[in-house]
Amino acid sequence: MVKLVDLPEYERNHLMSKLLPPLGELPWVANTKPLSEKKIAIITTAGLNFREDTNFEFADSSYRALPRDLASSDILMTHASVNYDRSGFQEDINVVFPVDRFKELESEGVIGRLADVNYSFMGGGMLPDVYEANVRGLAKLLKADGVDAAFIVPVCPNCSRTVCGISYYLESEGIQTAGIALFREIAEAMKPPRILWVSFPLGRPLGKPSDKAFQTGVIKRALALLDAEQGPVLKDYPIDLPDIDTPPPACPVSFQRKRDDESWLGRLSQEVGALTPWYELSLKRRGRTTVGVCESPIPDIVEGLTSWADDVTQSFPEPLWLKMALEDLKSFYSEAITAQPGDYEAGYSDALIFDDTVLGELIVHYVNHFEAKDPNHPFIRVIASREQLKRSTGNWAIDKDGAYVKAANPIVDSD
Repeated sequence: MVKLVDLPEYERNHLMSKLLPPLGELPWVANTKPLSEKKIAIITTAGLNFREDTNFEFADSSYRALPRDLASSDILMTHASVNYDRSGFQEDINVVFPVDRFKELESEGVIGRLADVNYSFMGGGMLPDVYEANVRGLAKLLKADGVDAAFIVPVCPNCSRTVCGISYYLESEGIQTAGIALFREIAEAMKPPRILWVSFPLGRPLGKPSDKAFQTGVIKRALALLDAEQGPVLKDYPIDLPDIDTPPPACPVSFQRKRDDESWLGRLSQEVGALTPWYELSLKRRGRTTVGVCESPIPDIVEGLTSWADDVTQSFPEPLWLKMALEDLKSFYSEAITAQPGDYEAGYSDALIFDDTVLGELIVHYVNHFEAKDPNHPFIRVIASREQLKRSTGNWAIDKDGAYVKAANPIVDSD
């Protein structure tokens, strides 16, 4: 669960540094029709886009259109943040973009209709007002499409703040909103019109992947906030995720085997080779993969990531390629590690990658390179998580001018 008391100190400090006051006087769209007659649009901040579309950039306040009849196999997650678990999305797109749950609610008559086109932003790293122009422009599209309300979903630490901002701007343009918050303190400080706090792991705002009943319960509780007569409304979802009683299937690969070739290329190639049959099994079981944010195939990624690491006279990887290549390789590992059916805790595959694999070592190798150039190098934040490094990776954000600024409530003696 995501309660401050349960988090390490570096994570608590980071989250508390994100507290912001309300963006302005509370906007409020009065309820004029029952939920069963409302047209609802889903807006996620998970950084989702089609494979053939342009990926989200590191600092990107634009949005992508996602039709209701999308095929989940065509969708990638190109969110800049590394500080949340992506395995829920790998298992079930509905945990971050509940398109199937809303179509079911439509067929049951709970809502009037799910919008034909829904939307994704990338909620990481930026102050909420960076999104203002694009959200206000989107509001005009939503109204032209007859949308009555938006259901807004976060994934990362900064996303709860982004959801508050999107809610504020949409509501001020005449669109009712109901959002999910992954950190109660952020929602309490910013006071968006209507928001439901859930105590679920980062990256899993709808709770448990592939659990239709649980996801639907969260959605219904959030949509019920649309009936409120005045706000701001902040409600706590009363149910935590149930504990997993059975252990996950054993990891299919032993990551500490003897290697004949101790180069980065040799070690990483052997590891990827051992995982490949399990990745292929995952692809068959799930019918989709989240690998593909980098245009390079996995063998080229392995060679490109290790060339400079083995020989510093070789060209250093282009930063954007480096980021995307690492994301694809982490997705490859995570999908392989969880290929067997079973219940996996959020963060299970990440923990194995960080602690037991050559890939985890290689990420730290690149972190050390950037830190040697600048102890506060901003690129560290997009390749290594605070959970992996067990410390803060910075408390800055990006403002409307594209400048790096200190957090709204900076932590003393923290960069």
